[in-house]
Amino acid sequence: MNTGPRVRGYWGFPLAVCGVFLVGCGPAAVFQDQVDPACLEPAWMADVVEAIDVAAETFRDVLAHVLLEVPLVDGDWADDFGDARFYGPAVLLGLGHQIDSPCLLAFGRAALEGNRRLIRRGRDRWMSFWLNVPDQLMAAHGLVETHQHEHQDGDVGLIDAVLDRLNAALEVFDLYPDALADSLMSNYGPTTETAGVVALNLRYALRIGGDRGPERQAFGLRVIDAVNERVFDVDRGIYLFSSRTTDLHLYPNTMMITANCLAYESTGQARYLERARATFDNIQSLKDPDRHYYRSPYGAAFMGAQTDDYSSLSSQLYLIIALDMLGQHTGQQRYRQEALDVLDFVCTHLRQDGRLLHHWMDGQPARPDDAVDYCSGCNLQALYVMWTLSQQP
Repeated sequence: MNTGPRVRGYWGFPLAVCGVFLVGCGPAAVFQDQVDPACLEPAWMADVVEAIDVAAETFRDVLAHVLLEVPLVDGDWADDFGDARFYGPAVLLGLGHQIDSPCLLAFGRAALEGNRRLIRRGRDRWMSFWLNVPDQLMAAHGLVETHQHEHQDGDVGLIDAVLDRLNAALEVFDLYPDALADSLMSNYGPTTETAGVVALNLRYALRIGGDRGPERQAFGLRVIDAVNERVFDVDRGIYLFSSRTTDLHLYPNTMMITANCLAYESTGQARYLERARATFDNIQSLKDPDRHYYRSPYGAAFMGAQTDDYSSLSSQLYLIIALDMLGQHTGQQRYRQEALDVLDFVCTHLRQDGRLLHHWMDGQPARPDDAVDYCSGCNLQALYVMWTLSQQP
C-alpha cells in the first residue's frame, strides 16, 4: 500500500501547532518514513489478526488504515483528538508482545516515546502542560497501561509529574472542578474529566504500586467520594455531566462505571461494584430502541444533529470498556454480550473504507462535510477494545 503522498500531506498541522504554541518542536519526523519498509506492507498483518477472535475483519481493516494511512508524526497520530496517546501504545505494545510482532512493537514504541516527550515538555514548561491537559492525561495513561511490557528508568517519575499537578489542581477545586464546566480545558465536562484522573490514580496503584501506590489509591477513592457527593443524582441513580445540568449523558456515567470498577478492583469493597452495576442499569433510557447503540447527547448540537439519533464512536467504545470491566468483576455474561452487541453496531454502521467513522447522526454515519468525520485515536481505541474482548473467555 502506497502511504507516501497521504502521510506527507499532514506535515503542516503539527508544524503549525509548534509555531503557534512555541512548544519547542523540532522538524517533523514521520515514522512511516523511518520504519522497516516491510512494516508498510499489509501482508504481515495476517498473523496479527489470528490473535483476534472478536470482529477480526474490522480489526484487520482498521489496523491497516491507521498504521499505513495515518501519519505518526514525532510520536503523535494525525487526526487523533487525544485517545491515541492512551490506546495506541496499549494495543500495539500489548498485542505486539503477545504475538512477538516486530512491526506492532516498532509503531507502539514510537508512540510511547512521543508520550514521554510530551510529558517532559509539560513538566519543564508550565504553560505547555496546562494548554495540553487532556493529552498529558492520556499520555500518562499510556505509560501506566504499557508499564508491564515496556518501561524505562524515569517513566514512573513522568507519570508522577502529571498526577502531582492534576491532583493538586483537584484539591484546589475541593476535588471536583465544577468551575470548569464551561471551560475549553474540560472538553467532556467536569465529571468525565475528573473520572479520568481517578482512573489514572487507581490504575497507577494497581499496575505500578511502589512507594506512592497507596497514596494514589487513597486520593482516587477520595475523589470518587467527592463526585458522589456533588453530582450523583440519588433519585435517578446516575452521574450528572456537572452540577449545573440535570440532563442524562453517556460519557460521565460510563467513565464513573469504570472508576468504580477500578475502585472495587483495588479495594475489594462491594459498594463500588454495586454502584457501577446500578449506574449501568439506570442509563438504559439512552439505548436506541431500533439499533443496538446508546445515544450520546454530548456533541450532538456541535455536529448539527437534527434529532436525538446521535452517538459518537468514542462514547460507544468507553461504554464497551465499562461493560467489559463489569463482566469481568461480576462474572455475568450479560455485560459481555451487551458489549459485543454495541461493538456489532460500531462495526456494521460506522465502518467505511477500512476505517470507523466518528459518529452516527440522523440515520446515517458521519459524512465528509460534518465538523468531524474521522478520529484516529477513536480507531486505535476500537482496536484496543477488540483486542481486550478477545482476551476474555
